[in-house]
Amino acid sequence: MGKSPKKIDQELLDKLAADALRPSDVGLPEEVEYGWSGGRHVFDGEFSFEHNVYSEALHFALRIDTNKVPGELKKAWQLMEEEAVAKENPSGFISKNQKKDVKDSVRRKIEDDMRSGKFRRSKLLPILWDVQEQTVYCSATGASFEKLAEIFQRSFGLDLQPVTSGSLAVQLLEPDARKRDYEDLRPTRFVMGPEGEGQRPEYPWVAKGAEPKDFLGNEFLLWLWYEADAKTAEVKTEKSGEITLFLDKSLDLDCAYGQTGRDTLRGDGPSRMPEARDALRSGKLPRKTGLVLDIGRQQFSLNLSGESLAVGAAKLPDVEEAESPRVLFEERIGILRDFVKGLDGLYTTFLKLRTSSSWDSQKGTIRKWIMQPAKAAAA
Repeated sequence: MGKSPKKIDQELLDKLAADALRPSDVGLPEEVEYGWSGGRHVFDGEFSFEHNVYSEALHFALRIDTNKVPGELKKAWQLMEEEAVAKENPSGFISKNQKKDVKDSVRRKIEDDMRSGKFRRSKLLPILWDVQEQTVYCSATGASFEKLAEIFQRSFGLDLQPVTSGSLAVQLLEPDARKRDYEDLRPTRFVMGPEGEGQRPEYPWVAKGAEPKDFLGNEFLLWLWYEADAKTAEVKTEKSGEITLFLDKSLDLDCAYGQTGRDTLRGDGPSRMPEARDALRSGKLPRKTGLVLDIGRQQFSLNLSGESLAVGAAKLPDVEEAESPRVLFEERIGILRDFVKGLDGLYTTFLKLRTSSSWDSQKGTIRKWIMQPAKAAAA
């Protein structure tokens, strides 16, 4: 969010260099330090077109260092010094003043070790900034994302907005003047709730989040499941053509009414297991699933989370021929763009159905499918 650059220039690289993490040898380091890295290794502080710019995308990393002595070590050093001092006293006990001296001694030892870098731990979070698409790819979550968002705003004056199923729905529907359709969306009832037919799913995990429409991601995963197991497993998209899909390896479900807990299924074709259909009948909906997608004759495997649309364990097709490491990397960026376009295409197709008058008929069909025995549905 903000005035994003239209192209990558030297000024952009200079901004990265200005906020690169270069730990100082002088003074006591902070418990947590972070800054940009060139991305090739943890000590890489150089930024250039040769090493960081590929196919109109910027590749770098966020380096996060922690400088913290484990509490158990602090406690051990304190007790060992106190015991050594106590042995020198006729009473065998340490005095109050001696305890204070020991505490100061341990503090100095901790500071010396901190300055030496003995307890410094570094990690890199790789980042790909697709400037053309105004999209940043990174696995940062929680505290790591907070650091990424802070330094990104500081360096570039841009605010990072995490993509979720709800926020992406706004982006995809708003250009077609369909924001009102988005605002009118309410959770779909696929099975009877514990309190009767009039009870809508509550989605406890969405209620705790910042985006109230993130339940769309869970309905999206259910729709993909229905398309894969009950229909042709082929979905037409506007920009990526027909996409073939298959649920594979894993399926995590949770009760949308907050009543019947969670189910975790693992194995080949978990969506076809009898337990999966039983889970749906009890009010559970998918929160995360393994997928295999065929997009433009390229096969991708991944784990997809419902409400966040976070992609994990993604495996891109191999690049068969590449003249150099640079060409290989640029080819992989192109494949990544194809993958994201295909995934967005699937979600767009779902949203158009979800906001159309055809959804009433579709949800009725899905309800009947849920109530079928798994064997009949797989036939």
